[in-house]
Amino acid sequence: MHTLFHLLSLLVIAATTVLASPANNYGGPALLARRSLSGDSVHTRRTADAYWSQTNAQRLARGLTPSPPKQLFTPSRVRRQLPSSSPTITASIGVFKSDGTRSGYMGSQGSIATTQSSATTFLFRDPTSASDLVELNNYGSNTRTVFASYTNSYTVGPGSTNTLIMSTTTLSTPAGSTQQADLTKGPTQYSESTVWSIDPSTGVVSAYWVNPDGSQVPVYFVQRTMTTGTITTMSMIAVGDANAYVANHPTLNLAEVTLVVSV
Repeated sequence: MHTLFHLLSLLVIAATTVLASPANNYGGPALLARRSLSGDSVHTRRTADAYWSQTNAQRLARGLTPSPPKQLFTPSRVRRQLPSSSPTITASIGVFKSDGTRSGYMGSQGSIATTQSSATTFLFRDPTSASDLVELNNYGSNTRTVFASYTNSYTVGPGSTNTLIMSTTTLSTPAGSTQQADLTKGPTQYSESTVWSIDPSTGVVSAYWVNPDGSQVPVYFVQRTMTTGTITTMSMIAVGDANAYVANHPTLNLAEVTLVVSV
């Protein structure tokens, strides 16, 4: 009888210890979650799923720690590679269609890369607001991505089908400046560099052009998709009126796109 009582006492102590132990310490549902990856029973997977699907309120009531925050990517949210206190942000720029699907990533001269690793990495000053104009500097070089034309009196805007060249150069022009001659190019290009804005709350990238009369107009981006044989390429066209440009080229595969900071 003494031996039986001793055994029952040990069982009660062991059960109490298991129930009091946090389920996330080297076993319990955390271990079940790992086991489910190696093909364990449906019951095992469901137990793990039920554990991880608990709300933070339920977890706290059971004496557990809160679940870690979920990392969800949305094109409307800026994701910075550097801390927000840094004066410079390093990132690539995603190209998104109107349905939210990503075509790829922006290249320094308007190309669209299908993978982030093959895209241009940009550096830009941390914007103070959505209207703060910055330059897009190209990582690993002393060049920046600019808008340009081959004349010094080029106009774009509503109703216009004119397009802007997306080019790289060492030339730097201040915000609000009209075109400046870029003598490093042959033939000479007339460029504007401080023409980009990044909304700090959404990551959406906008662009502007200053016409010869000093008026600042928004620049829009149209994606052109071309297929030759089995090879498909995509590029961006900078315009002052996307609808007018698309309507003027009905035989081309065109779609307006939005640019969003992506890391």
